Amino acid sequence: MRLLALLPTLITLLPLQTEAQDISRDPYYGELDLVSGFSNDPRTKVVMAGGSIELAESETLSCMGFIGEPPDYRINYSEGSDEYQLNFFATAEVDTVIVVNDPLGAWHCNDDFSEQYGTTAGVHFDSPSYGIYDVWTGVYSEDDNYTEATLYITEQGNLLDQVLEGSGTPAETSSPQPPRNTGSGTAFVITSAGHLLTNHHVVEGCTSLTFQLPGEEPIQASVVSTNQDFDLALLRANVAVQPAEFHSQSRLRLGAEIVVYGFPLLGDLSSQGNLTSGVVSALTGLNDDLSTFQISAQIQPGNSGGPVFDRAGSLVGVVVSTANDEYFSAQTGNVPQNVNFAITAGIAQAFLDANGVKYTQASTNEVRSIADIAEKAQSITGAVLCYR
Repeated sequence: MRLLALLPTLITLLPLQTEAQDISRDPYYGELDLVSGFSNDPRTKVVMAGGSIELAESETLSCMGFIGEPPDYRINYSEGSDEYQLNFFATAEVDTVIVVNDPLGAWHCNDDFSEQYGTTAGVHFDSPSYGIYDVWTGVYSEDDNYTEATLYITEQGNLLDQVLEGSGTPAETSSPQPPRNTGSGTAFVITSAGHLLTNHHVVEGCTSLTFQLPGEEPIQASVVSTNQDFDLALLRANVAVQPAEFHSQSRLRLGAEIVVYGFPLLGDLSSQGNLTSGVVSALTGLNDDLSTFQISAQIQPGNSGGPVFDRAGSLVGVVVSTANDEYFSAQTGNVPQNVNFAITAGIAQAFLDANGVKYTQASTNEVRSIADIAEKAQSITGAVLCYR
C-alpha cells in the first residue's frame, strides 16, 4: 500500500478536521503537550516501529520505508518564554524511518539523519511552528516491521552526540525499558470497520497491543473502550474481513452445542489457533451470575476473549474464564473438571450498543458442520499480544 495514495486519509489527522476524524486515526500511543523550553528534555517514548503502509520516495516524501496508518504520537507544541529548535529522532537496532506532519500541514520524512549517526532517523525544525505535530516511527526494511524503537523529542541540538557517542540519555531523564510481551489472549472481528471484541483482563495495563489473524502479519491494535465489571474490551485495528454475526435468538438453551476457537498457550500450541466443542452446561455462571454461562468446551490460558459459536456459526458468547482450582479446593476440597465460562451475547451486545458500534445479526439458524464453523472462525479470530 503506497503512502501517496493514503496522503488524503492521513491528512485528516490534522487538528482542523478532528470533528470528522475516524477513531482508527487517533494516535496509537497517545498525545503529548509540550511548551517551548520544556523540562525533562529529551522526552523519550518506546514504540513498536513500522507498519503496513509502504513509503514511496517522491516530491512529497524524500525517504522510503514502512509505517503504521495512525501516527504513533501527536505532539501539541505551544509557545513558552523563549524560542527553541525542535527535533524528533528514532533509534533502534535496525534502520529506522521517521515521518512528521507539522502544524502547517507539511510532510517531513527521513531515514538517515546524517552519516555520523548511522541508521538513526531524524527530523529537525530550526524555527518550529507552534501547533500539532503528528509523528510516525517506521523501519526501512519490511523484514524489520514491529521492532522496538525509541522516539526522542528534544530541543537540544547535541542530543544525538550524547546518546550515540556513549554518554547516554541526559541525567534528568531515565532510559526507558523497551516493552516486552507479557501475555496474550484472543480477539475477534465484530464489524467490517475493524472493531474487535476481547476481554478487559487481556488488555489491562498494556502499553501497546498487536492483533494477528492466522497466516497474517501482526498489526497494531488500539483500545476504544473497556468495561471491567463485565470483563469486555473493544479494540480497533486495520483489518477488513466479514465480521462475526450474533445469534438471532436472545436465549440460549441448556445442552445446546457450542464451538470455541482461540489461541491458548501461544508459543506452545498451534499458532493457527485451536478449536474445541462442547455444550452449554449451565445457563448461569458462578453464584448464578446471569451475565455469564457455563460451557464444557475445553479452554486454556490464551483463550480469553475468544468467540463462542452455536452450530449455525453464530456468536452466542465470549470466553472469559475457567474455574479456579485453588479456590474450589480450599472451599470444597474438590478440584473442578472442565468448568469454563463465557459472557453472554446479550451482555456483549449491550456493551457494543453503549459504544455506538453497529454489529450484524445472523439471518439463518441453519446448522453447519464444525469444519465450516472452524473456517469462519479462522478468518475473523486472532491472537492479541500485550506489551508493557
